[in-house]
Amino acid sequence: MALQRRNFLKFMAAVASAVALGKLTSCTQLSSTPSPNSGLVDNGLGFQPLQGPLPLPTDGVELAKQSQSYSTYEVVDDLVLPEGFTYDVIAAWGDKVGDSRFGYNNDYLSFVATGEGEGLLTVNFEYISGGTWMQSYAQVIGKSLPFAEVKSAAAATQGEINAFALPNDDPLKAKIQEISREGLIDQGLGVISIKKTADGKWERTNSPMDRRITGISGLIDNRYLKSTGPAAAVFRKEQVQGYTDQLGDRIIGSFQNCAGGTTPWGTVLSAEENFQAQVPEPVYADGSSFAPENCPFVISDKQVNGRANVFGLAGNKYGWMVEIDPANPNDYGTKHTLLGRFHHEAVGVRAVEGKPLAVYSGCDRRGGHVYKFVSKGVVSNPQDKANSGLLAEGTLYAAVKIAA
Repeated sequence: MALQRRNFLKFMAAVASAVALGKLTSCTQLSSTPSPNSGLVDNGLGFQPLQGPLPLPTDGVELAKQSQSYSTYEVVDDLVLPEGFTYDVIAAWGDKVGDSRFGYNNDYLSFVATGEGEGLLTVNFEYISGGTWMQSYAQVIGKSLPFAEVKSAAAATQGEINAFALPNDDPLKAKIQEISREGLIDQGLGVISIKKTADGKWERTNSPMDRRITGISGLIDNRYLKSTGPAAAVFRKEQVQGYTDQLGDRIIGSFQNCAGGTTPWGTVLSAEENFQAQVPEPVYADGSSFAPENCPFVISDKQVNGRANVFGLAGNKYGWMVEIDPANPNDYGTKHTLLGRFHHEAVGVRAVEGKPLAVYSGCDRRGGHVYKFVSKGVVSNPQDKANSGLLAEGTLYAAVKIAA
């Protein structure tokens, strides 16, 4: 999901929220804290929003005064919150998490309480911003990567290299592996344990549950992800039309993890979205993947993608919904293929005793659909972790708009 689109959606959400409030019928009836031209009034939100670069109904700036109030806008390099709100820095890119590190560009957050004022925070690390990641990597991580050498080599082929096809003793392949490995480490999921201190601040407790599921989990540490559902049988095929990584139903890593959801039984679902940036998206009629060459390694001053290419990852193993139990330190994720392979954005779970489990998700792409999975079995207890097994059998439905 593009950053510009996120900002637009946040803006539209704020407008929609304001319109939905009965008291907020027009801008002229409201006031704004940041504006020196208007006083404070009750806006129905319970707090006074910050003034942004564009006028919103909640700002309360009269139309005649907007040209003055919005003529300048100061960008503050910090997380700026409304009065009465605070924040604590719990973890940052590069911080130690288990035997790995805290990743880049976190998206969805899930908090599962383990006691009073403490719990497990599961974090999605969706993607890396190629330009800034390369510029700041050495400063944050404390070592350098051969960006300049690889960019120079890639320039001869318009910035693209099918690194998978390079001989294993080629120095260029080793350099691409190094860059790709570090980039994929900064994607995936992470679990950190946190608690609230006596003075109200949140801090890490660094428990045995802390761990990373990176874009290359399983490649060198044997921490493969598992799979359920019909695609697992496809992964196990030895004779295929397309490409196979020879790993059967074992899966290397997870990446492009966008939104997600928390189940009533305390596990976390993580949505793999724009996986086509790292692996080939199309599959053959038998479900097997296109070859790695169809998504080559790409590097420039602004991006570094196709990072799965050099490792020969099979594209058909990405684009799924991943489930992880944050409380189980030995769980490195399961991809439930009956939930569908598409650009997963988010997920909602409906677990009612005595009824089938229902899981809702959407494909965040132009022309994407809304999907509903209904389990074959029924829920006996919504809080029972055995409910995860219900995701292995059932039916996936796609919503279709019917013309009136």
